[in-house]
Amino acid sequence: MAYVSFEYFDKAVGAPGNRLVEPVRKAPFSHILSASQFTIDDVDDFCQLADDFEAGFLPAQLSRRAVGLLFFQSSTRTRLGFEAATVALGAHAIGMDDMSASRSNAKIGESLEDCAAVVSRLCDAIVVRHHEPGAAARMAAHAEAPVINAGDGWNEHPTQALIDIYALRRGLGTLRGKSLAFGGDPRGRVVRSLMQLLRFEGPREIVFCPPDKYDIPADVLSAIAEFQIPHRRISTIETALIECDAIMMAPYDMSAIGEPAASDYVAPHATPEAYTITPEKIERTRSTALLYHPLPRFDEIAPACDKLPNAMYFEQVRLSKFMRMAVLHRLLSR
Repeated sequence: MAYVSFEYFDKAVGAPGNRLVEPVRKAPFSHILSASQFTIDDVDDFCQLADDFEAGFLPAQLSRRAVGLLFFQSSTRTRLGFEAATVALGAHAIGMDDMSASRSNAKIGESLEDCAAVVSRLCDAIVVRHHEPGAAARMAAHAEAPVINAGDGWNEHPTQALIDIYALRRGLGTLRGKSLAFGGDPRGRVVRSLMQLLRFEGPREIVFCPPDKYDIPADVLSAIAEFQIPHRRISTIETALIECDAIMMAPYDMSAIGEPAASDYVAPHATPEAYTITPEKIERTRSTALLYHPLPRFDEIAPACDKLPNAMYFEQVRLSKFMRMAVLHRLLSR
């Protein structure tokens, strides 16, 4: 899928190859809370801008801008990714190392609404992760600055979905006509957000490969039906290795997020062998399927796969910085 092209005002600054660019583009979002709010033009816009940042283009100076990182739920990649993107844009990331020590928690009792009202008067944007579904939207309703949902319980993770689409496009060239498999727990927030963006990509089919105990959420199936994307369920990951162009893996044990309220099934701490990806399975099936994973991984992809040409998950991390820069730039250019 072709990206949208933009005009730029270029001015050479600093070292050779560094350029100051200020793209002429539409008004920024008020908040980023759900992947459902994006249009195809938005997705193409973000991907184009991420490409530009990777190529070495620099935005106008944002040195006086501050991004508040409010992570009420533990995070490594998302937190450090937004911090790295903020620094790369010339802005400043501020926040607390442990939000459980904040007064905005259940023990002390300051509301999320008050927290948003306070922090948004100190920062130019807020990135929030919280264990409660809808927490980001609650904060956005009382914030004076844009709020980015970096994961709200089992609900959504819209910026990760943008990263995944960007990485899939880079690996496959296009998703149109391709078979995309989902391994691991299909109930997670990454899957829910990614489904909203797949409506623009035209995949041939979506293939789910969860253990028998897991049901595919009704809202995910409803979205697939609405977008008229064929789907099926398979019982072994080897089928996906043979028949699919890419596999988006996820942990089978999602207890770090917490079981969904509607579930009485506790995930196992070890992935059943039929659902793990190993070099032996890749060699046996002669698979060229590209392997993606939002991370962290546990035992669902063997570390010995890391050096194989199929492995794209660490490249996915590298690309995530540029996509997060694109998201922040669009919000900070208010």
